[in-house]
Amino acid sequence: MKRILIVLLSFVLLAFTSDTEKRIAIVEKVSDVPVFFFSKPVAKYDVIGKAMSFSDMLKMASDQKSNVRQKAEKIVKIAQKRVENSKITAFDALIIELENDKVFAIKFKSEISKKAKIDNYGDVPVYFFCEPNDKYKLVKKLDADFSLRAKNGGSLYDKINSMVKRTIKKRKDLELEYFDAIIINPDDLSEKLINFKKI
Repeated sequence: MKRILIVLLSFVLLAFTSDTEKRIAIVEKVSDVPVFFFSKPVAKYDVIGKAMSFSDMLKMASDQKSNVRQKAEKIVKIAQKRVENSKITAFDALIIELENDKVFAIKFKSEISKKAKIDNYGDVPVYFFCEPNDKYKLVKKLDADFSLRAKNGGSLYDKINSMVKRTIKKRKDLELEYFDAIIINPDDLSEKLINFKKI
């Protein structure tokens, strides 16, 4: 009887597990290198070192002219240069942690993979520099809209964080139709609000 109750409880917990916890994305490549923003690889990997020095990170943070894609290209070049200079060994992909101003070079334990586990803002998966692996339908498109503080000299992370919080608050306040997730365009930081198609 006890075993039956445990099994039933397990099914109940699985039923109430949010689908957003299982969302997978396919990240973009830059110069043939998979780049993970706000995400971590699904495949197992080892961190082989920092892909950028502290001074490189400061230069990148102060660069207000380059867009995200251009910055990503610069980051990959810097990382490849560090390999040439024997600062790090050859890598398969990069994990960029905007919130911590860190870039890690990684080596996959098996084959190179572009599949990523997406970070959530609360219960909302946010896709940046990647596309959902699941089928979805568009709910609404929004122009970039972040706080004045983030707009005036804020970092890329500040801008994205501010914008996503505003959008989720609008959903909570019923100012926007319900949506499951957000896809952010890295070129202009506009948002696509989406709902996943039911299987």
